[in-house]
Amino acid sequence: MTRIMKYKIAVWPNGSLVAAMIALQLAFLPLAAWAAEASSSHYRLEESDFTVGGETASSTNYRTYDALGGSGDASSSSANYRGFPGLVLPMFPGVPGQPSLANTGGQMYNTLDFAVNPDANSSDVNYAIAITPDSWAATYYVQADDTLGSAPVWQTYADWGGAAGERLVNLSYNTTYIIKVKARYGPDSETDYSLPASAATVNPTLSLEIIGKNAGVGIGGATTTVATTANGVTFGNIQSGSINIAAQEVRVSTNATGGYTVSVKQDGDLRKGNGVAIPPVTATNPAPAPWPTGFIDGRFGYHTTDASLCTGNASRFAPADTYARLEIQDYEVACSTGPAASETTGMVYKVEIGPTQPPGHYQNQIIYIATAQY
Repeated sequence: MTRIMKYKIAVWPNGSLVAAMIALQLAFLPLAAWAAEASSSHYRLEESDFTVGGETASSTNYRTYDALGGSGDASSSSANYRGFPGLVLPMFPGVPGQPSLANTGGQMYNTLDFAVNPDANSSDVNYAIAITPDSWAATYYVQADDTLGSAPVWQTYADWGGAAGERLVNLSYNTTYIIKVKARYGPDSETDYSLPASAATVNPTLSLEIIGKNAGVGIGGATTTVATTANGVTFGNIQSGSINIAAQEVRVSTNATGGYTVSVKQDGDLRKGNGVAIPPVTATNPAPAPWPTGFIDGRFGYHTTDASLCTGNASRFAPADTYARLEIQDYEVACSTGPAASETTGMVYKVEIGPTQPPGHYQNQIIYIATAQY
């Protein structure tokens, strides 16, 4: 605003100077719009206009309506915002509700499930999730890929998985974690944190149990002729030309996220003290085959009931009449690609004696090996 003052001066004959008239004029220049660009390290407004209200203000990057208004003006709105007359206050979201954090089934060693609670906030509010493994001695933040990082990541409730939530990964085992959530609607509207929630991971676990089976049990397309225990398979007396069938069950439990593999091997063929052995079947674990015929000495082999293995031809043992030889190298006979609770696989052992197989007491050791993928 510029103020201009003008005076008219009259001179009387006696030389005295008298202020006959003083005309004061005040000229007000209107609030002008500058075309200069306004900017900071975070924004830039190009050729922006600022008005006295009730008019459109715009630049190449934004457009607002009724940017400033008097107390009597009506509200203004667009598809993305709504403005009110007079002083316009920014939108501040409410503090989020307490989130949820849980160890699914109480068995997970490096993952926990979480869900944000938006409470009454609108769908376009963003949230950041703080997390600590040591009661806030160190603070981390949940990242968009559900790992932990040093900087907060802001996402909407929907992007954090909505009501179903998401699963934190790559956590430390046997550790209690605490999370809390804050909200914002724009960079200058951050709320306080919500109430915290906590849950704990557990130690990695893997258990392998061998279970004996009775005679007369159907398993893997065969019927057992002898009973077994957890520690032994005894075929008893085998007559020439007869087939004896035994079975055990392999039961595995683990919380390993990558699942497990059970493999089997032997310390050598079924043999007597003098080294004479009952020959194994010629088929192998990578390529099992039906039980052989036409031999005159003897044969020994195994079948697994796991019809979906994790290596090679996964369904190679799916047909019931598929047998492989035991070897000194271990081979896969059961597996899972995720955590398992008492998952059971049957192992069928079959031996047949021909007329030329020397009599005697034959034995060997069978070794099961369980490996978890943590």
